[in-house]
Amino acid sequence: MKLQQKLVLLTTLSKGLMAAILLLALPWVVQTLVMRHTDSALRTELRQVQARIAQVGIGEFLPQGPAMRRTHYDLLQDEFIDLQATTSQPFRDTIGTFPRRQHGAAVDFRVLRHSGYYQGQLYTFEIGKSIASVEDVYDLLRTSAGYALAFTVLTTLLIELGVIGHLLQPVDHIVERLRAVRGPQAPDFPPLRTTTSDFQYLDASIQQMLLKIQRVFEQERQFIANASHELLTPISILQNRFENMLRAENLPEEAEAQLVTSQKTLQRMTATLRTLLLISRVENNQFPRNETVDVREVLTDAVEELEDRIGHKQISLQWNLTGQPMLAPASRTLIFTLIINLLSNAIKYNRAGGEIEISGQPEAGEAYVLNIRNTGKPIAADNLPHLFERFRRFDPEAAEGEGLGLAVVRSIAQLHFVQITVTSEKGPGTTFSLRLPPLVLLPTP
Repeated sequence: MKLQQKLVLLTTLSKGLMAAILLLALPWVVQTLVMRHTDSALRTELRQVQARIAQVGIGEFLPQGPAMRRTHYDLLQDEFIDLQATTSQPFRDTIGTFPRRQHGAAVDFRVLRHSGYYQGQLYTFEIGKSIASVEDVYDLLRTSAGYALAFTVLTTLLIELGVIGHLLQPVDHIVERLRAVRGPQAPDFPPLRTTTSDFQYLDASIQQMLLKIQRVFEQERQFIANASHELLTPISILQNRFENMLRAENLPEEAEAQLVTSQKTLQRMTATLRTLLLISRVENNQFPRNETVDVREVLTDAVEELEDRIGHKQISLQWNLTGQPMLAPASRTLIFTLIINLLSNAIKYNRAGGEIEISGQPEAGEAYVLNIRNTGKPIAADNLPHLFERFRRFDPEAAEGEGLGLAVVRSIAQLHFVQITVTSEKGPGTTFSLRLPPLVLLPTP
Protein backbone atom coordinates (compact mmCIF):
# COMPACT_ATOMS: atom_id res chain seq x y z
CA MET A 1 0.00 0.00 0.00
CA LYS A 2 1.33 3.43 -0.94
CA LEU A 3 2.18 6.04 1.68
CA GLN A 4 -0.56 8.33 0.38
CA GLN A 5 -3.14 5.55 0.65
CA LYS A 6 -2.01 4.76 4.19
CA LEU A 7 -2.26 8.42 5.22
CA VAL A 8 -5.70 8.70 3.62
CA LEU A 9 -6.81 5.53 5.41
CA LEU A 10 -5.43 6.82 8.72
CA THR A 11 -7.15 10.17 8.26
CA THR A 12 -10.45 8.48 7.36
CA LEU A 13 -10.28 6.14 10.34
CA SER A 14 -9.38 8.96 12.75
CA LYS A 15 -12.20 11.13 11.43
CA GLY A 16 -14.62 8.20 11.64
CA LEU A 17 -13.55 7.45 15.21
CA MET A 18 -13.87 11.10 16.18
CA ALA A 19 -17.31 11.32 14.57
CA ALA A 20 -18.46 8.14 16.34
CA ILE A 21 -17.32 9.46 19.72
CA LEU A 22 -18.97 12.83 19.12
CA LEU A 23 -22.20 11.20 17.94
CA LEU A 24 -22.31 9.08 21.08
CA ALA A 25 -21.58 12.08 23.28
CA LEU A 26 -23.75 14.50 21.29
CA PRO A 27 -27.14 13.69 22.93
CA TRP A 28 -25.77 14.10 26.43
CA VAL A 29 -23.87 17.30 25.52
CA VAL A 30 -26.86 18.86 23.77
CA GLN A 31 -29.26 17.86 26.53
CA THR A 32 -26.95 19.32 29.16
CA LEU A 33 -26.58 22.56 27.21
CA VAL A 34 -30.34 22.83 26.64
CA MET A 35 -31.07 22.23 30.32
CA ARG A 36 -28.49 24.79 31.34
CA HIS A 37 -29.95 27.25 28.90
CA THR A 38 -33.44 26.57 30.24
CA ASP A 39 -32.29 26.97 33.84
CA SER A 40 -30.60 30.25 32.92
CA ALA A 41 -33.78 31.46 31.22
CA LEU A 42 -35.81 30.60 34.33
CA ARG A 43 -33.43 32.58 36.53
CA THR A 44 -33.66 35.51 34.12
CA GLU A 45 -37.45 35.41 34.30
CA LEU A 46 -37.28 35.30 38.10
CA ARG A 47 -35.13 38.41 38.15
CA GLN A 48 -37.57 40.13 35.83
CA VAL A 49 -40.47 39.20 38.10
CA GLN A 50 -38.59 40.46 41.14
CA ALA A 51 -37.80 43.72 39.37
CA ARG A 52 -41.47 44.13 38.43
CA ILE A 53 -42.59 43.46 42.01
CA ALA A 54 -40.13 46.03 43.30
CA GLN A 55 -41.51 48.48 40.80
CA VAL A 56 -45.29 48.04 41.10
CA GLY A 57 -45.67 45.98 44.26
CA ILE A 58 -46.69 42.40 44.83
CA GLY A 59 -50.36 43.18 44.76
CA GLU A 60 -50.31 43.39 41.00
CA PHE A 61 -49.41 39.68 40.91
CA LEU A 62 -52.04 38.47 43.45
CA PRO A 63 -55.72 37.94 42.69
CA GLN A 64 -58.36 40.29 44.06
CA GLY A 65 -59.89 39.09 47.30
CA PRO A 66 -58.66 37.05 50.22
CA ALA A 67 -56.80 34.45 48.09
CA MET A 68 -53.06 34.58 48.60
CA ARG A 69 -52.06 32.40 45.61
CA ARG A 70 -52.06 32.91 41.88
CA THR A 71 -50.91 30.62 39.07
CA HIS A 72 -50.56 32.06 35.56
CA TYR A 73 -50.01 29.96 32.40
CA ASP A 74 -49.17 31.34 29.00
CA LEU A 75 -51.48 30.87 26.04
CA LEU A 76 -50.15 27.40 25.10
CA GLN A 77 -49.62 26.41 28.74
CA ASP A 78 -45.94 25.72 28.04
CA GLU A 79 -44.84 28.15 30.78
CA PHE A 80 -46.28 29.17 34.10
CA ILE A 81 -45.60 31.48 37.08
CA ASP A 82 -46.96 30.51 40.47
CA LEU A 83 -46.97 32.97 43.43
CA GLN A 84 -48.15 31.81 46.84
CA ALA A 85 -48.01 33.20 50.35
CA THR A 86 -46.63 30.70 52.84
CA THR A 87 -45.89 30.36 56.54
CA SER A 88 -43.06 27.86 56.18
CA GLN A 89 -39.39 28.68 56.45
CA PRO A 90 -37.54 30.31 53.56
CA PHE A 91 -35.32 28.04 51.43
CA ARG A 92 -32.59 28.33 48.85
CA ASP A 93 -33.47 28.48 45.17
CA THR A 94 -33.83 25.05 43.60
CA ILE A 95 -34.36 23.84 40.03
CA GLY A 96 -35.82 20.46 39.17
CA THR A 97 -38.25 18.55 36.99
CA PHE A 98 -41.73 18.13 38.47
CA PRO A 99 -45.15 17.07 37.12
CA ARG A 100 -47.76 19.76 36.56
CA ARG A 101 -51.21 19.76 35.06
CA GLN A 102 -51.45 20.77 31.43
CA HIS A 103 -54.73 20.52 29.57
CA GLY A 104 -55.93 18.15 32.25
CA ALA A 105 -52.98 15.79 32.04
CA ALA A 106 -49.80 15.49 34.12
CA VAL A 107 -46.83 16.90 32.19
CA ASP A 108 -43.21 17.31 33.29
CA PHE A 109 -42.02 20.88 33.76
CA ARG A 110 -38.62 22.31 34.49
CA VAL A 111 -39.34 24.36 37.61
CA LEU A 112 -37.39 27.05 39.45
CA ARG A 113 -38.51 27.44 43.09
CA HIS A 114 -37.71 30.62 45.04
CA SER A 115 -38.79 32.05 48.40
CA GLY A 116 -38.63 35.64 49.64
CA TYR A 117 -40.22 38.23 51.91
CA TYR A 118 -42.37 40.98 50.43
CA GLN A 119 -44.05 43.54 52.71
CA GLY A 120 -43.30 41.31 55.70
CA GLN A 121 -44.94 38.23 54.16
CA LEU A 122 -43.04 35.13 52.96
CA TYR A 123 -43.90 34.11 49.43
CA THR A 124 -42.93 31.14 47.30
CA PHE A 125 -42.30 31.62 43.58
CA GLU A 126 -42.36 28.83 40.98
CA ILE A 127 -41.45 29.52 37.37
CA GLY A 128 -41.65 26.56 35.00
CA LYS A 129 -41.14 25.57 31.36
CA SER A 130 -42.64 22.50 29.75
CA ILE A 131 -40.10 19.72 29.14
CA ALA A 132 -41.85 19.05 25.81
CA SER A 133 -41.03 22.54 24.59
CA VAL A 134 -37.49 22.13 25.88
CA GLU A 135 -37.18 18.82 24.01
CA ASP A 136 -38.25 20.55 20.80
CA VAL A 137 -35.25 22.84 21.19
CA TYR A 138 -33.18 19.81 22.15
CA ASP A 139 -34.18 17.93 18.97
CA LEU A 140 -33.50 20.98 16.85
CA LEU A 141 -30.07 21.48 18.36
CA ARG A 142 -29.21 17.79 18.12
CA THR A 143 -30.21 17.65 14.44
CA SER A 144 -28.35 20.86 13.66
CA ALA A 145 -25.29 19.66 15.57
CA GLY A 146 -25.40 16.33 13.73
CA TYR A 147 -25.49 18.03 10.34
CA ALA A 148 -22.76 20.45 11.40
CA LEU A 149 -20.63 17.54 12.61
CA ALA A 150 -21.08 15.59 9.36
CA PHE A 151 -20.33 18.69 7.30
CA THR A 152 -17.24 19.48 9.38
CA VAL A 153 -15.90 15.92 9.20
CA LEU A 154 -16.43 15.62 5.44
CA THR A 155 -15.03 19.08 4.76
CA THR A 156 -11.92 18.55 6.86
CA LEU A 157 -11.46 15.09 5.36
CA LEU A 158 -11.59 16.45 1.82
CA ILE A 159 -9.25 19.29 2.72
CA GLU A 160 -6.81 16.89 4.37
CA LEU A 161 -6.93 14.54 1.37
CA GLY A 162 -6.09 17.45 -0.91
CA VAL A 163 -3.33 18.64 1.39
CA ILE A 164 -1.90 15.11 1.72
CA GLY A 165 -1.93 14.70 -2.05
CA HIS A 166 -0.20 18.06 -2.49
CA LEU A 167 2.40 17.37 0.20
CA LEU A 168 3.22 13.93 -1.22
CA GLN A 169 3.61 15.10 -4.83
CA PRO A 170 7.42 15.24 -4.38
CA VAL A 171 7.34 11.51 -3.60
CA ASP A 172 5.69 10.84 -6.98
CA HIS A 173 8.28 13.06 -8.68
CA ILE A 174 11.11 11.17 -6.94
CA VAL A 175 9.63 7.81 -8.03
CA GLU A 176 9.28 9.07 -11.61
CA ARG A 177 12.92 10.15 -11.58
CA LEU A 178 14.04 6.76 -10.32
CA ARG A 179 11.97 5.01 -13.00
CA ALA A 180 13.57 7.22 -15.63
CA VAL A 181 16.98 5.80 -14.69
CA ARG A 182 17.47 2.97 -17.16
CA GLY A 183 21.20 2.56 -16.84
CA PRO A 184 24.26 3.82 -15.03
CA GLN A 185 23.97 7.15 -16.85
CA ALA A 186 21.24 8.91 -14.87
CA PRO A 187 19.31 11.75 -16.54
CA ASP A 188 20.19 15.27 -15.51
CA PHE A 189 17.37 16.21 -13.17
CA PRO A 190 16.75 19.75 -11.89
CA PRO A 191 16.46 20.18 -8.10
CA LEU A 192 13.17 18.95 -6.69
CA ARG A 193 10.71 21.80 -6.18
CA THR A 194 9.44 21.38 -2.62
CA THR A 195 9.52 23.25 0.65
CA THR A 196 9.59 20.05 2.73
CA SER A 197 13.11 19.63 4.07
CA ASP A 198 12.75 15.84 4.38
CA PHE A 199 11.99 15.50 0.66
CA GLN A 200 14.81 17.89 -0.21
CA TYR A 201 17.22 15.74 1.82
CA LEU A 202 15.89 12.55 0.22
CA ASP A 203 16.24 13.98 -3.27
CA ALA A 204 19.78 15.17 -2.59
CA SER A 205 20.73 11.77 -1.14
CA ILE A 206 19.33 9.97 -4.19
CA GLN A 207 21.22 12.30 -6.51
CA GLN A 208 24.45 11.61 -4.63
CA MET A 209 23.78 7.88 -4.72
CA LEU A 210 23.16 7.96 -8.47
CA LEU A 211 26.38 9.89 -9.01
CA LYS A 212 28.33 7.32 -6.97
CA ILE A 213 26.74 4.46 -8.91
CA GLN A 214 27.50 6.25 -12.15
CA ARG A 215 31.17 6.69 -11.20
CA VAL A 216 31.45 3.02 -10.21
CA PHE A 217 29.90 1.88 -13.49
CA GLU A 218 32.07 4.25 -15.44
CA GLN A 219 35.17 2.79 -13.78
CA GLU A 220 33.93 -0.74 -14.41
CA ARG A 221 33.13 -0.08 -18.06
CA GLN A 222 36.41 1.67 -18.58
CA PHE A 223 38.29 -1.22 -17.01
CA ILE A 224 36.41 -3.82 -19.07
CA ALA A 225 36.93 -1.88 -22.28
CA ASN A 226 40.64 -1.32 -21.61
CA ALA A 227 41.26 -4.85 -20.37
CA SER A 228 39.39 -6.42 -23.28
CA HIS A 229 41.18 -4.25 -25.81
CA GLU A 230 44.60 -4.89 -24.29
CA LEU A 231 44.03 -8.64 -24.03
CA LEU A 232 42.92 -9.00 -27.63
CA THR A 233 46.38 -8.07 -28.95
CA PRO A 234 48.42 -10.77 -27.13
CA ILE A 235 45.68 -13.32 -27.85
CA SER A 236 45.90 -12.52 -31.56
CA ILE A 237 49.68 -12.90 -31.38
CA LEU A 238 49.31 -16.29 -29.65
CA GLN A 239 46.79 -17.45 -32.24
CA ASN A 240 49.19 -16.55 -35.05
CA ARG A 241 52.00 -18.43 -33.32
CA PHE A 242 49.82 -21.50 -32.82
CA GLU A 243 48.79 -21.41 -36.46
CA ASN A 244 52.46 -21.17 -37.51
CA MET A 245 53.40 -24.05 -35.21
CA LEU A 246 50.59 -26.20 -36.63
CA ARG A 247 52.02 -25.74 -40.13
CA ALA A 248 55.30 -27.38 -39.08
CA GLU A 249 55.76 -30.74 -40.84
CA ASN A 250 57.66 -32.46 -38.03
CA LEU A 251 55.18 -31.53 -35.25
CA PRO A 252 54.41 -34.52 -33.01
CA GLU A 253 50.80 -35.67 -33.00
CA GLU A 254 50.44 -35.14 -29.23
CA ALA A 255 51.75 -31.56 -29.47
CA GLU A 256 49.40 -30.89 -32.38
CA ALA A 257 46.40 -31.97 -30.27
CA GLN A 258 47.47 -29.71 -27.43
CA LEU A 259 47.92 -26.77 -29.79
CA VAL A 260 44.44 -27.30 -31.26
CA THR A 261 42.94 -27.37 -27.73
CA SER A 262 44.82 -24.21 -26.81
CA GLN A 263 43.66 -22.55 -29.99
CA LYS A 264 40.00 -23.33 -29.15
CA THR A 265 40.54 -21.85 -25.71
CA LEU A 266 41.93 -18.67 -27.25
CA GLN A 267 38.97 -18.50 -29.62
CA ARG A 268 36.55 -18.70 -26.67
CA MET A 269 38.53 -15.98 -24.89
CA THR A 270 38.42 -13.84 -28.02
CA ALA A 271 34.64 -14.29 -28.30
CA THR A 272 34.20 -13.39 -24.61
CA LEU A 273 36.37 -10.30 -24.90
CA ARG A 274 34.57 -9.15 -28.04
CA THR A 275 31.23 -9.59 -26.27
CA LEU A 276 32.46 -7.56 -23.30
CA LEU A 277 33.64 -4.87 -25.68
CA LEU A 278 30.22 -4.90 -27.35
CA ILE A 279 28.47 -4.48 -23.98
CA SER A 280 30.86 -1.67 -23.09
CA ARG A 281 30.23 0.11 -26.40
CA VAL A 282 26.46 -0.28 -26.02
CA GLU A 283 26.49 1.06 -22.46
CA ASN A 284 28.71 3.95 -23.56
CA ASN A 285 26.16 4.73 -26.29
CA GLN A 286 28.73 4.40 -29.05
CA PHE A 287 26.24 3.01 -31.58
CA PRO A 288 24.21 5.58 -33.54
CA ARG A 289 20.45 5.11 -33.29
CA ASN A 290 19.20 6.83 -36.41
CA GLU A 291 17.22 4.09 -38.16
CA THR A 292 13.61 2.94 -38.29
CA VAL A 293 13.82 -0.83 -37.82
CA ASP A 294 11.23 -3.25 -39.18
CA VAL A 295 11.28 -5.86 -36.38
CA ARG A 296 9.45 -8.47 -38.47
CA GLU A 297 12.16 -8.20 -41.12
CA VAL A 298 14.91 -8.55 -38.51
CA LEU A 299 13.17 -11.65 -37.08
CA THR A 300 13.01 -13.18 -40.56
CA ASP A 301 16.73 -12.55 -41.18
CA ALA A 302 17.67 -14.02 -37.78
CA VAL A 303 15.55 -17.15 -38.36
CA GLU A 304 17.15 -17.66 -41.78
CA GLU A 305 20.62 -17.45 -40.24
CA LEU A 306 19.67 -20.04 -37.59
CA GLU A 307 17.84 -22.45 -39.94
CA ASP A 308 20.56 -25.10 -39.71
CA ARG A 309 20.48 -25.19 -35.90
CA ILE A 310 16.66 -25.23 -35.88
CA GLY A 311 16.60 -28.12 -38.34
CA HIS A 312 19.33 -30.01 -36.47
CA LYS A 313 17.18 -30.16 -33.29
CA GLN A 314 13.98 -30.70 -35.33
CA ILE A 315 12.33 -27.68 -33.73
CA SER A 316 9.06 -26.40 -35.19
CA LEU A 317 8.73 -22.64 -35.58
CA GLN A 318 5.35 -20.92 -35.12
CA TRP A 319 4.63 -17.34 -36.23
CA ASN A 320 1.74 -15.43 -34.64
CA LEU A 321 2.61 -11.81 -35.28
CA THR A 322 -0.19 -9.28 -35.70
CA GLY A 323 0.37 -5.74 -36.84
CA GLN A 324 3.64 -4.28 -37.98
CA PRO A 325 6.23 -4.01 -35.16
CA MET A 326 8.52 -1.05 -35.78
CA LEU A 327 11.20 0.55 -33.62
CA ALA A 328 12.68 4.02 -33.97
CA PRO A 329 15.07 5.57 -33.31
CA ALA A 330 17.13 2.40 -33.29
CA SER A 331 20.24 0.62 -34.52
CA ARG A 332 19.36 -2.28 -36.81
CA THR A 333 22.69 -3.99 -36.06
CA LEU A 334 22.02 -3.99 -32.31
CA ILE A 335 18.37 -5.06 -32.68
CA PHE A 336 19.54 -7.97 -34.87
CA THR A 337 22.07 -8.93 -32.18
CA LEU A 338 19.32 -8.80 -29.51
CA ILE A 339 16.92 -10.95 -31.56
CA ILE A 340 19.50 -13.52 -32.61
CA ASN A 341 20.72 -13.93 -29.03
CA LEU A 342 17.19 -14.62 -27.81
CA LEU A 343 16.52 -17.06 -30.65
CA SER A 344 19.87 -18.80 -30.08
CA ASN A 345 18.96 -19.31 -26.43
CA ALA A 346 15.51 -20.57 -27.46
CA ILE A 347 17.26 -23.19 -29.64
CA LYS A 348 20.08 -24.05 -27.23
CA TYR A 349 17.87 -24.61 -24.19
CA ASN A 350 14.99 -26.22 -26.09
CA ARG A 351 14.34 -29.94 -26.22
CA ALA A 352 14.77 -31.95 -29.39
CA GLY A 353 11.54 -31.84 -31.38
CA GLY A 354 10.35 -28.85 -29.35
CA GLU A 355 8.72 -25.64 -30.44
CA ILE A 356 9.58 -21.96 -30.74
CA GLU A 357 6.72 -19.50 -30.99
CA ILE A 358 7.23 -15.90 -32.15
CA SER A 359 4.12 -13.88 -31.35
CA GLY A 360 3.24 -10.26 -30.88
CA GLN A 361 0.41 -7.78 -30.78
CA PRO A 362 0.06 -4.01 -30.52
CA GLU A 363 -0.91 -2.47 -27.18
CA ALA A 364 -2.71 0.68 -26.17
CA GLY A 365 -0.57 3.77 -26.53
CA GLU A 366 1.01 2.56 -29.80
CA ALA A 367 3.40 0.22 -27.97
CA TYR A 368 4.03 -3.34 -29.22
CA VAL A 369 4.66 -6.52 -27.22
CA LEU A 370 6.85 -9.16 -28.87
CA ASN A 371 7.08 -12.65 -27.32
CA ILE A 372 9.65 -15.37 -28.03
CA ARG A 373 8.67 -18.65 -26.35
CA ASN A 374 10.48 -21.99 -26.26
CA THR A 375 9.36 -25.31 -24.81
CA GLY A 376 12.62 -26.15 -23.05
CA LYS A 377 13.20 -26.95 -19.40
CA PRO A 378 11.68 -24.19 -17.21
CA ILE A 379 13.90 -21.78 -15.30
CA ALA A 380 13.61 -21.86 -11.52
CA ALA A 381 11.78 -18.86 -10.06
CA ASP A 382 14.77 -18.03 -7.84
CA ASN A 383 16.99 -17.69 -10.92
CA LEU A 384 14.72 -15.35 -12.92
CA PRO A 385 15.86 -12.11 -11.18
CA HIS A 386 19.52 -12.96 -11.98
CA LEU A 387 18.96 -14.10 -15.55
CA PHE A 388 20.53 -11.03 -17.19
CA GLU A 389 23.60 -10.83 -14.98
CA ARG A 390 26.97 -11.37 -16.61
CA PHE A 391 28.63 -14.78 -16.41
CA ARG A 392 25.55 -16.28 -14.70
CA ARG A 393 24.68 -19.71 -16.07
CA PHE A 394 21.91 -21.84 -14.61
CA ASP A 395 22.08 -24.91 -16.85
CA PRO A 396 25.27 -26.90 -16.12
CA GLU A 397 24.43 -29.26 -18.99
CA ALA A 398 24.92 -26.50 -21.57
CA ALA A 399 28.62 -26.51 -22.37
CA GLU A 400 28.72 -23.57 -24.76
CA GLY A 401 28.53 -19.92 -23.82
CA GLU A 402 29.92 -17.84 -21.00
CA GLY A 403 26.69 -16.36 -19.70
CA LEU A 404 27.00 -13.08 -21.62
CA GLY A 405 24.26 -13.44 -24.24
CA LEU A 406 21.42 -12.18 -22.04
CA ALA A 407 23.67 -9.45 -20.62
CA VAL A 408 24.06 -8.18 -24.19
CA VAL A 409 20.27 -8.42 -24.64
CA ARG A 410 19.64 -6.34 -21.52
CA SER A 411 22.16 -3.64 -22.51
CA ILE A 412 20.67 -3.30 -26.00
CA ALA A 413 17.12 -3.28 -24.63
CA GLN A 414 17.97 -0.52 -22.13
CA LEU A 415 19.62 1.55 -24.85
CA HIS A 416 16.42 1.36 -26.94
CA PHE A 417 14.03 1.82 -23.95
CA VAL A 418 12.63 -1.67 -24.51
CA GLN A 419 11.14 -3.29 -21.41
CA ILE A 420 12.01 -6.99 -21.20
CA THR A 421 10.38 -9.53 -18.88
CA VAL A 422 10.71 -13.30 -18.52
CA THR A 423 8.17 -15.92 -17.43
CA SER A 424 8.93 -19.62 -17.15
CA GLU A 425 6.85 -22.58 -16.04
CA LYS A 426 6.50 -26.22 -16.82
CA GLY A 427 4.32 -26.84 -19.85
CA PRO A 428 4.18 -23.50 -21.69
CA GLY A 429 7.96 -23.13 -21.31
CA THR A 430 10.01 -19.92 -21.13
CA THR A 431 8.80 -16.67 -22.69
CA PHE A 432 10.84 -13.53 -23.23
CA SER A 433 8.52 -10.54 -23.68
CA LEU A 434 9.78 -7.31 -25.27
CA ARG A 435 7.63 -4.21 -24.93
CA LEU A 436 8.67 -1.93 -27.77
CA PRO A 437 8.07 1.77 -27.05
CA PRO A 438 5.80 3.82 -29.33
CA LEU A 439 7.37 4.68 -32.66
CA VAL A 440 9.15 8.04 -32.83
CA LEU A 441 9.19 9.43 -36.34
CA LEU A 442 12.70 10.37 -37.44
CA PRO A 443 13.31 13.61 -39.29
CA THR A 444 13.74 13.15 -43.02
CA PRO A 445 17.29 13.93 -44.20
